[in-house]
Amino acid sequence: MSLKIRNLTVEYQRDIEILKDIFLDVDAGCVTALIGPNGAGKSTLLKTVAGLLKPKKGEIILDGVRIDPMTPDERVKHGLAVVLQRRSVFPQLTVRENLLMGGWKIRRDPHLITRMLDRVLEIFPDLSSKLDEKSSTLSGGQQRMLEIARALMTEPKVLLLDEPSAGLSPIMVKQIYRHIETLKKLSITILLVDQNIQQCLSVADYVYVLELGRVRGGGRKDALESSLSDIIRDWLYLERGGEVRG
Repeated sequence: MSLKIRNLTVEYQRDIEILKDIFLDVDAGCVTALIGPNGAGKSTLLKTVAGLLKPKKGEIILDGVRIDPMTPDERVKHGLAVVLQRRSVFPQLTVRENLLMGGWKIRRDPHLITRMLDRVLEIFPDLSSKLDEKSSTLSGGQQRMLEIARALMTEPKVLLLDEPSAGLSPIMVKQIYRHIETLKKLSITILLVDQNIQQCLSVADYVYVLELGRVRGGGRKDALESSLSDIIRDWLYLERGGEVRG
């Protein structure tokens, strides 16, 4: 199912706009990557879509229905799931209990819960042998897998992933992205933010470039590949205190 963002503006304080007039489409069954330098507003956009921040103006449309007036819980019920950068596992609960917490939307249907649990464990088989272990015993990469698996328990139409590789070893980053590739093959719609641009682009179908709270450009990845190296060069130059040339 598709996600559409129209004319979205977000303020953290009065007259300080973090996002300005954002237009963005996340096509059904595709991975859409949102890339940009630090401070561009990428995580702010995901938090706004998830309902954790309130926009000043604009519309967020999921499967043809406006969700921006909805609470975060209502958005989950409508088919949105989010995995934020900060760790969110329940450390004193087992892996199984964490996953079942993710299935609260379908808790009245035990057969569906069992089916969804089997499904996410098929996607993340490393968790199968740890179901009865406390999540606090998992490595950082395994906790990230658990967070994504728990989000999938809600049967989301759209999955938001914020910095899934943050703080992980190179080996675990590759493993996480193999799982994201699996989700892509299952036609799960994903909006992805990650500072690991190489990995992010490796799974993306569409790319949007965000700079200083505005969309600089976007489209199919293959159509943008020739200009991405120049864009990334400009980011590095800006982060060193320079000004974009030309």
